[in-house]
Amino acid sequence: MIAVDAMGGDLAPYAVVQGALHAARSGIPITLFGDKAILESLLDKFDAQWRKVPIALEHCAEIIDMHDVPTKSVIKKKNASLVRAVQAVADGNAQAVVSAGNSGAVLVAGTLLIGRASGISRPCVGGFLPTSTGNVFCLDLGANVDCKPEHLEQFAIMGHVYVHLTKGIQKPRVALLANGHEPYKGPALVKEVYQRLSEQKVIDFIGNIEAREIFKGETDVVVTDGFAGNVLLKSIQGASRMLIDILRAETQKLSWWRRMLSLLNISAIKKIKHSTDYARTGGALLLGLRQPVVVAHGCSHAGAIEQAIRFAHRVAEQQFITQFNAEVLSCLKKQHTGGFVSQKVRSVFKWMQQ
Repeated sequence: MIAVDAMGGDLAPYAVVQGALHAARSGIPITLFGDKAILESLLDKFDAQWRKVPIALEHCAEIIDMHDVPTKSVIKKKNASLVRAVQAVADGNAQAVVSAGNSGAVLVAGTLLIGRASGISRPCVGGFLPTSTGNVFCLDLGANVDCKPEHLEQFAIMGHVYVHLTKGIQKPRVALLANGHEPYKGPALVKEVYQRLSEQKVIDFIGNIEAREIFKGETDVVVTDGFAGNVLLKSIQGASRMLIDILRAETQKLSWWRRMLSLLNISAIKKIKHSTDYARTGGALLLGLRQPVVVAHGCSHAGAIEQAIRFAHRVAEQQFITQFNAEVLSCLKKQHTGGFVSQKVRSVFKWMQQ
């Protein structure tokens, strides 16, 4: 069963209920957490026969909205739809949770209720971004605005494992997002992470990468903090929409016969739109937790919610998180036996330089 935060998201509960209904029609068991009266009213509106599909309702009297402070709201609003949905997974009553609500609150609730996987200091959001040759896995895409060097080092390992398991690449190329290729570029955080990843024996670290170079497809994993990652993600989505809008506007200025010729390029336009459409997967996994938590886009429409639920169902059915966490722990142990000696040496060098 997939637990769904029905009240989370800019278009909730309307879009969430509609998307959940579509997913349930394919046989995926779903429990919607939220105001029961509102949910029943929407389901009746969409499909009078909705009780024949595997949808259950759990009444929740509270809502965590986008403006709530994550930690305080999760602790105080124990009867919120988001908290109750995550708690269902923690209690073993659901296999995975989907929410398009407050991503910070999703992180806090997942960490406090479900718990971090062994060896993980900070969970993060990972997802694929389009490139000219396919895609690249980027993390963190928004869960952690403030990070320490050790957090990004673990993000690199999680990215390495995720791409290895999902794409079958034995040694994925890992790059660090910076404002230049040189090791001395970037703020103190990036410089420290560069040094740590250079000493890594587990991953194939290829150095820094600039944002404009990501889309050439010359790396498999891009590591960054949640602030830069989220800006990168939304910049791609915004640039894609702008490009399509410009093409449409320019097409309207053409004569009728040139406009007819421009239809020959419609497949290319559709490809651009398709490659940058967040609704294709619907959401991204919050990696580093013991159970699957899927974070959907805040402005998810019904189609995106449906895909997020389908994604969560596949992840749960394949027990992907169990395999992923075991692989990450194995890499962390190798790091401890090899790379962590260098961490002690590094601290001695810093002391000597003071």
